Amino acid sequence: MSLIQVIDGGMEFAGIHILKDINCTLEHNSRVGLIGSNGSGKSTLIKMMLGMLNPTNGKILRAKKCRIAYLAQNMFLEPSLAMVDHIKSARPDLVALRRSIDSLSAELDKEHTLAIEEALKRDLDSYHGLGGDEYENELKYVCSSLGFNEADYQKQIGMFSGGEQTRICLAAILMMPYDLLILDEPTNHLDVAMISWLEKYLNKSERPYLVVSHDRTFLDNTVGTIYNLREGSLSITKGNYSSFAEADAIARMAQERQYDRQQKFVAETQAFIAKNIAGQKTNMAKSRLKMLARMEIIQNPMQEKRVHLNIQSSSRSGNDVYTLEELEFGIPGGSVLARNVNLRAHYKDRICIIGPNGCGKTTLLRILMGERDITSGNLKIGASLEIGYYDQHQLALDESLTVIDTLWQIVPMETRGYVLSWLARFGFRGDDVDKCVGVLSGGEKSRLYLSVLIHQNPNLLIMDEPTNHLDIAMSDELLKALQDYKGTILFVSHDRYFMQHLATKYWVFHKAMAENRVYPTISEPDLELVPAIELAFSNPEIVKAAAAPREKKKKLNPWYLQQVHSNIEAEQDTLRNLQTALDDVHHKLSQTTTYSDPKLPSQLQDEMQSLEDSISACKQRIAELETQYLELSYEA
Repeated sequence: MSLIQVIDGGMEFAGIHILKDINCTLEHNSRVGLIGSNGSGKSTLIKMMLGMLNPTNGKILRAKKCRIAYLAQNMFLEPSLAMVDHIKSARPDLVALRRSIDSLSAELDKEHTLAIEEALKRDLDSYHGLGGDEYENELKYVCSSLGFNEADYQKQIGMFSGGEQTRICLAAILMMPYDLLILDEPTNHLDVAMISWLEKYLNKSERPYLVVSHDRTFLDNTVGTIYNLREGSLSITKGNYSSFAEADAIARMAQERQYDRQQKFVAETQAFIAKNIAGQKTNMAKSRLKMLARMEIIQNPMQEKRVHLNIQSSSRSGNDVYTLEELEFGIPGGSVLARNVNLRAHYKDRICIIGPNGCGKTTLLRILMGERDITSGNLKIGASLEIGYYDQHQLALDESLTVIDTLWQIVPMETRGYVLSWLARFGFRGDDVDKCVGVLSGGEKSRLYLSVLIHQNPNLLIMDEPTNHLDIAMSDELLKALQDYKGTILFVSHDRYFMQHLATKYWVFHKAMAENRVYPTISEPDLELVPAIELAFSNPEIVKAAAAPREKKKKLNPWYLQQVHSNIEAEQDTLRNLQTALDDVHHKLSQTTTYSDPKLPSQLQDEMQSLEDSISACKQRIAELETQYLELSYEA
């Protein structure tokens, strides 16, 4: 029998259909990714499946004794409870046996009796029979993979940050005995290494799962079926996210052609009716009028509500944005996070800062913002900087204000019409503008924060996890806007697709000699290898080799090093232009009007092949120059 079956399921609130005619099944081998825009009803559907909400239409069938482990986005944790006690709370049988074993062992040390010895043996046999040893090993493995060590186990949950508490919840869910796993946005608050680990963990699992995620790379690597919620309806596509995206694009193009043909037919029919309704062909006109009334209308796929972003900079900054020389920084009154940091940020760089959670990425952003002090070293800040800062926690939003007042307070001289028009670009329409910020969802707060940030027209964007809480469509729009942005970008992200399509440089935190060092890379590192890189730098032998003094060499002319760097930047500009041209060709090939000219598709395909060859050659030149640059940097 299926684990969960939704039959013609629907949910209605205040006369509004949130979900309608939903039909889906979760089997013993299901690996499902549930996607949809914010507010599309994903959480509602999950709660219906779990029995937390009763459908207003249809029915939900659940297998008897089906144990479901569910990770929600906002879960309450008892602050005074020890971390390990929360994780083990789903296995009270093992906890009770372990407590009894420890107590009997202590008694046996004081007084060696046959009764105590036999009781201890019974408990040990029961504990081993229930897989207690395997459970303890698995707990250590899961906690370690999510960034916790054994010293954290007895800490009270209230001592951990919000992100750490989310990871504690994930660890607890994974350690539950379950028949079906449901994870709602599990990659939030995980770094790249943790996400990579979770992907491998799920792939090795023999149990079924459903995940809600806006991380397309995660979906590509973990699921075999996509459930897509759009306008209250559910479509099911076999394959991972990339397979779905390709099929969805083809389907939407077909729907667009059908819509255009239907609109043309309707217009011609209406013209016939208007011309003949009172003439000799009145019966034909009336017949066609009835036909139009019965016609099933094809929806225009282009009318789907989408946010369109355009980020402008009001002025240009200087060429040198930031220069970090022998920088050391850390937690105020606490430990050092990084030493010997030597980095440069230039105008129009798009720099992604990556590394494990807690290594100091956000701290570095706050230092660059002027909100934190450095311990030692030198930080040079460029001229004419106008900084826009995106805080992943949206701390700058006043939760007592309404949406419209949040924007109006920064543009008090503008009209209501102007403010409403601006907010509409970010998906706030109708009654949404009068909502209090405090009641907004995470995605809505992110969009509102972006609306304020973009209105400031900064020439430097500093962004901390900008895609957190954004759905895939909104993340795509933000990515496109940032790709077209003329200023400089420094950002932290765990979204591999987002960073790979935006970053031109990476600053990578590595753990070495009990400290973090930030190393510049000119272009994209192999992000899949980041966990391996971290592991390598924690190996004492490798650290020792890295720390060995280098043989003194003849000092390199810094002008030559700068020249190689300039050549790399020139090639990267060429690469961006080639990619823009290729995107333009792809766009033209996706347009139905292109195919009205029998010669144009062939010409565009030839152009596409030529551009792809040029891009490949350009990437090869960049790789060679980067190798040269890194070798020279070592000699410098």
